[in-house]
Amino acid sequence: MRPVRVLVHLNNLALGGAQLNAVDIARTLRDRGHAPVLFALGVDGPAPLVDLAAGHGLEVVVAGGPDTPHAEIRRRLGVLAAKHGSQLLHAWEVRAARNSYFGPGRYGRLPVVTTFYGIRMLRGLPRHQPLVLGLGALMGDGRAFGHRDVSLIEPPVNTAGDAPGQVDGTAFRREHGIGEDELLLAIVTRLVPALEKDAGVELTVDAVRRLDDPKVRLVIVGAGPSLERIRARAAAVNAELGRQAVLVPGQLADPRPAYQAADVVLGMGGSALRGLAFGKPVVVHGAAGYTAVHEPGPLVEPHASRCMYGFGDGSRAPEALAGQLRGLLHDPGHRARLGSWGREWVVGRFSLETVTSAFEELYGRVLARPARVTGWLKDLEQMTRYEFTKPAALRLLGR
Repeated sequence: MRPVRVLVHLNNLALGGAQLNAVDIARTLRDRGHAPVLFALGVDGPAPLVDLAAGHGLEVVVAGGPDTPHAEIRRRLGVLAAKHGSQLLHAWEVRAARNSYFGPGRYGRLPVVTTFYGIRMLRGLPRHQPLVLGLGALMGDGRAFGHRDVSLIEPPVNTAGDAPGQVDGTAFRREHGIGEDELLLAIVTRLVPALEKDAGVELTVDAVRRLDDPKVRLVIVGAGPSLERIRARAAAVNAELGRQAVLVPGQLADPRPAYQAADVVLGMGGSALRGLAFGKPVVVHGAAGYTAVHEPGPLVEPHASRCMYGFGDGSRAPEALAGQLRGLLHDPGHRARLGSWGREWVVGRFSLETVTSAFEELYGRVLARPARVTGWLKDLEQMTRYEFTKPAALRLLGR
């Protein structure tokens, strides 16, 4: 297709799944001759995503900070769109979609595509603009919520860079004092309550305590508001077991060595997919204590349709997870077979090249339509209600 000048509005600057997906897709678009530029609201503290994008040769414009008024953010977004000569605005997640609707997309002047990779459908998104969902399980909800143009494009995995042998896992093991004969469990995630990510980490720490196997180590790579609580829990388990069974080194700008070093990866979403891309067996985390080995059988499509997520029964007991891990750790042949199958499954379904091609097709379809104000006006009442009226009412009620 002809080159497209696309303005990519990131959700935020954290090293989360949607943001990494957006950067990977923008990089691949650039390599195919398109002209993406990235825009994001600033954060308090370090912003490693900026360095990551810059390392790929991508321009990132950071505007303001967390307290910058929405109107000012939208003004700066409009200035960038004009300077860049943007033909299309790609908004990632809800806040970016609203900034785009009330900013450069106002009156339908600049076409907007929104990508939402959440696990539960949310209201307050424009219903007459193209919406991309990452979970097949949400397609029905998207239509039920009134969205007229809904596409399924599952989250991508950079299967070229996230691949066995691309980074040095032995160096990671040496750095953290993990022996060659030890079995390493790895979790790479944001340590936040959202999606019960921190709960899955804590459940895994408890499962390691339950296993009480001197050859089993767990490394937790990530940062977030739950970091210190998880470090305290890990320290308590280490003291009880009398060894450094659980390591919590914090966030890594490039976590790939942790995946490469692992014998088993645990997690959800893009992190679980990356584990599979590295040829590792994966245990999927989810809500209400959900854990399950990702393996051929009836769970494959439910996992895929929810982007490697599940819903448990609320028991949150570590015994089930300990049993799942024991079955993997004690059978290297089974781990190897699962790793090989998982790698092939991810390459065939979630490769970055395939996903980028799907976005290219969507861009071409959107740009082929004449610009119209009618769709924008049809969304105005709903967007005004969610952006201005509802928050004001909640403030008046003291909520």
